[in-house]
Amino acid sequence: MKKVFFLLGIVVVLLFGGVYGWYQWRQGQLHARLAAAANPAVTVSATRVQSQSMAGELTAVGEIVPQQGAVLSPQTGGVVQRIGFHSGATVQKGQLLLSLDPGALPGQLQAAQAQAALARVDYQRAEKVFAIHGISTAALDKARYGASAAQAQVTALQGSLADTQIRAPFAGVLGLRTVNPGEYIHAGMPVVHIENLQQLYADFTVPQRDVQAVQVGAPVRIDVHNGDTLRHYHAKVQAVASHVDAQNRAVSVRALLDAAQGLKPGMFVRIVLKKEAPSARLMIPMVAVSFNTYGDFVYVLTPGGPDKTLIAKEQPVTTGMQRGNEVVIRSGLKAGDLVVTAGQVKLHNGDHVRINNAVHL
Repeated sequence: MKKVFFLLGIVVVLLFGGVYGWYQWRQGQLHARLAAAANPAVTVSATRVQSQSMAGELTAVGEIVPQQGAVLSPQTGGVVQRIGFHSGATVQKGQLLLSLDPGALPGQLQAAQAQAALARVDYQRAEKVFAIHGISTAALDKARYGASAAQAQVTALQGSLADTQIRAPFAGVLGLRTVNPGEYIHAGMPVVHIENLQQLYADFTVPQRDVQAVQVGAPVRIDVHNGDTLRHYHAKVQAVASHVDAQNRAVSVRALLDAAQGLKPGMFVRIVLKKEAPSARLMIPMVAVSFNTYGDFVYVLTPGGPDKTLIAKEQPVTTGMQRGNEVVIRSGLKAGDLVVTAGQVKLHNGDHVRINNAVHL
């Protein structure tokens, strides 16, 4: 009889334990569902950290400058009498571009030329008379210097007359003219810009710590946006400044472009100069990095959430150079890590997430 009660007690205990265990399991499921409902999984886009072979690059902002360029302006003031060019025209060296009203200068020049001709005749006559001892040496010297003085006056007036004209100092392309016929302009007032576009340079600066990486003849890649398209040009370092700028501790560099179709002087461009041999580097999209004053970080996804969700964790990183839309990760990640690329604004450390790369977030 005691054995029957003992077995019955065991059955009751087991039954009670099973009911209690089932109740606890149900409570756990209920709590998990409530927690999931309170903190639903966040949908994000993600990608894997990849290792890519990449050469060390030095980047800088440069400016396109012409082989020759000048702002043409008169050396004297006056009224514009004639304009001999059109905006944007191609001109040759010495071509007359603009003439000012010379005023009385032509008449003064004619009078000076006549006076110089008379002085030359007097000097020639004095030489003949001096040969027969008809005049003194002093008289001959006076006639010689008189002729020289008269010719100098002619030269001075010719220079003044030339100052009323503007001629192309070299062959090139003109910009937009800024004056009109009949307008009075002052000495030094800009009239038109002329540039020789046969060869173009890209001028840029590099920090003093990178000076050793810049050598004459080194290849340079020049990037410039043409609408939505990024165009690449090739150049070579032609010259490196012999001193470091005391204000910014940078060195000026000039590169000569091989072919510059589509570029214009004054354009800002991106300079890319290789300074290291290619090596493996960790790369992720730049949009994956959250940049903050207290440190840059990314969200790394790891398994462990309910219903096959992932857990987001803030991971501090150190970034390096940029290449296009990607950035080098110097520390904080390893190849194969899964990082969030879109949807970070909805995330907090420890959130459960789902990945959907087909949706634009």
